[in-house]
Amino acid sequence: MAVIDGPGELVRPAGLLPAAATCILEQHPDGHVTVVHADPGMEDMFGAEPGRLLHAAGIEASMWPEDRRRAEPRQETAQRGPMPLRTEFPVEHPVRGPRWLELSAVPEPLSDGAIRWHGFLTDVTERRQAEVQAGLVGKALDHLAEMVSICNAEGRFVYVNEAWRKALGYRGEEFLNLSVAEVVPDLGSRSWAGHFREIREKTSAQWETIHRTRDGHRVPVVVDARYLEHEGCGYVLALVRDTRLLKRTDTALLRREREFRSLAENSPDSIMRYDRDCRIVYLNPSLENTLLFSASDMIGRTPTELHPGDERFETYESKLRAVVATGKADEIELLLQGTHKGPRLLHIRLVAEHDPDGECTGVLAVGRDITEVDEYRRRIQRLAFFDPLTDLPNRALLNDRIRQCLTDAAARGSQFGLMLLDLDRFKEVNDTLGHSAGDRLLCEAARRLNACVRGYDTVARLGGDEFSILLPVVRDRGDLRAIAGRILEAFGEAFIIEGKELFVSVSIGIVLHMEGQCDADRLFKQADLAMYHAKRQGRNNFQFYAEELAVQVSDRTAMEGALRKALGNGELELYYQPQVALPAGRIVGAEALLRWRHPQEGIMTPDRFIPIAEETGLIRDLGHWVLTTACRRAVYWHRTVDSPFKVAVNLSTRQFVRNDLPGELQRIVQDTGCRPEWLELEITESLLLGNDAEVGAALEELHDMGFAISIDDFGTGYSALSYLNRFPLDQIKIDRSFIQGFPADREKVELVKAIISIAGALQLEVIAEGVETSHQAEYLHAQGCRLAQGHLFGRPLPQDRFERLLAGNA
Repeated sequence: MAVIDGPGELVRPAGLLPAAATCILEQHPDGHVTVVHADPGMEDMFGAEPGRLLHAAGIEASMWPEDRRRAEPRQETAQRGPMPLRTEFPVEHPVRGPRWLELSAVPEPLSDGAIRWHGFLTDVTERRQAEVQAGLVGKALDHLAEMVSICNAEGRFVYVNEAWRKALGYRGEEFLNLSVAEVVPDLGSRSWAGHFREIREKTSAQWETIHRTRDGHRVPVVVDARYLEHEGCGYVLALVRDTRLLKRTDTALLRREREFRSLAENSPDSIMRYDRDCRIVYLNPSLENTLLFSASDMIGRTPTELHPGDERFETYESKLRAVVATGKADEIELLLQGTHKGPRLLHIRLVAEHDPDGECTGVLAVGRDITEVDEYRRRIQRLAFFDPLTDLPNRALLNDRIRQCLTDAAARGSQFGLMLLDLDRFKEVNDTLGHSAGDRLLCEAARRLNACVRGYDTVARLGGDEFSILLPVVRDRGDLRAIAGRILEAFGEAFIIEGKELFVSVSIGIVLHMEGQCDADRLFKQADLAMYHAKRQGRNNFQFYAEELAVQVSDRTAMEGALRKALGNGELELYYQPQVALPAGRIVGAEALLRWRHPQEGIMTPDRFIPIAEETGLIRDLGHWVLTTACRRAVYWHRTVDSPFKVAVNLSTRQFVRNDLPGELQRIVQDTGCRPEWLELEITESLLLGNDAEVGAALEELHDMGFAISIDDFGTGYSALSYLNRFPLDQIKIDRSFIQGFPADREKVELVKAIISIAGALQLEVIAEGVETSHQAEYLHAQGCRLAQGHLFGRPLPQDRFERLLAGNA
């Protein structure tokens, strides 16, 4: 450790002491260091009293370790020389942070050959900061695309950026002391002094001139000059642009403007521009050719001036003003009546236009004619709430109205009635006369039901031969008995279907809601119990719900117990119905359909026991068995069938709820060796319409695993088109209710065409079920449907019989 004495008197030759020195040190040959002089500014330099700095450890401790390590080799080299030493290093100020010091040391040889060193410490923090700032400014200017130069009053360049050097061919610092006249040959007779004076007086100037490159080429430029002063001296800062580049930019802008104008003029969309006051300043030919107004009639006028008193255009103009005020884009659907094509519906997007300062100058309105899309949308929307066969409200609409009645009952203490009706022996009509006759019977039944109720009652078809009637205003059971009596009387008359007299009665279950907590599901269950009680009473009658009917649920309990045993007793089996590729009818897959071989009742279809399984939770065990069995058959058939083959399996909503369905399927395919692409999972619309995040995540995971997802019975539930592109779907299955009577029924034809068109737009595969005639198959194929399923190609068959069918189809 060096030993340092206090300040002493400094006697040295003139010129050795720097004017800005704040600390002078002297190191003797024995390593002894003396502080010869310490300015009071040393406290500001180190953040300590000068007296504390008499210890060398104080200065060394302020240096950063890496700087001490870097300084040691330089000190050793200077010591061997000996030669002067100069270095800069940072020290840490306790309050102000890093401070930069410069150490300059000179050796003094002594007569005995030893060396004495004289050192000067100077605070160069401000100089370093200025150098950093200057370097940063230089780098920033070097990144500019424009040429930048600075000239002094004598007409010499003192700075040019990288773009200037590159454009004019100079390297490094060749520009230093280069005169303006050498670069600007057409400066003319005017002296630089006069030019400089003019810029100084005006503070700025702009002109076009010529710059000469290093190799003599002439470059046309535009100069934008500004006068500035620094440390008492005047300079000219010049921003220089190559006019050839500017002209190319202008040409490109003009070309781009022509392109955009051509797009606007030839676009089939309607394009309008409005100023800040919502006055039309432009409309393209597409819109002008559509409207009954001419462009000259519309330019300069607002929408409300063109359509006074029309609320639609008042709303439209208010949206325009909101876009001007907020700058936020908006959308609106606007019905135009005055067009050459009749009423047209436009979907218009409104976007604010801004000037370079960001101020809104007007609104761009781009409208697309969605009249045909809206018609399809209305049809699909009607499909969502109305039964396509009878045109009655469906379950979704009925549920909505029941909820409204429940709300009114809770608020006002009112009461209402709900009827559930089932046509007696309707299946026999279907089996003997066919589905076409059954459909006509359902339509006539719907007409008679509507004729028996009041105008504010709701008659709905729930599906199959099941109807429901909501009676929102009833005084007592007498009102319900009267209406039920009229219904029985109306159904007592013969139905004339295809020239035949049919007598079809109806069983009615009635529930009167008076008070207490209840919901639509509970009301339906109560009405359902009452209806089945009416059937057990011999049909063709009505029964009111009573609490004692709940006792009869014991039958379902018995079936539940039997169903639990069925899994262990091997009473379950899968039937398979072929799915074919149109038009050839080649079998490309099969839908797996569950059957229960009941010991007493024989083969039972899922509609008999699946509702019980879903209510009791047995559906998970049944579903696991179905998936495992279907996967095993898929593996076997892929060993024996050359062409690709898929097995479709119906999934219950309950299999998604509180159940790791993706994990279960992953284990099943691993255990059976089945590949996910061999399986198609059919789900119902109701599963998607709940917008359940858990269901959505499960579907995404299944899709990522490779399973195809199909919407079963599309259009029969509470349909909403938004889910079609919100979930990872692969296929839509057109419900058999749309195919029945197709293609003779033109409305069904249009609906099927709409569904196929929507599926095509969303790149979804389409399969039609319930195909019974070759004419239906041909028509579906002509409309773009590639897959079909139905009795035309084969009924559901046990495994052995299906495999014989498959072998014959190979």
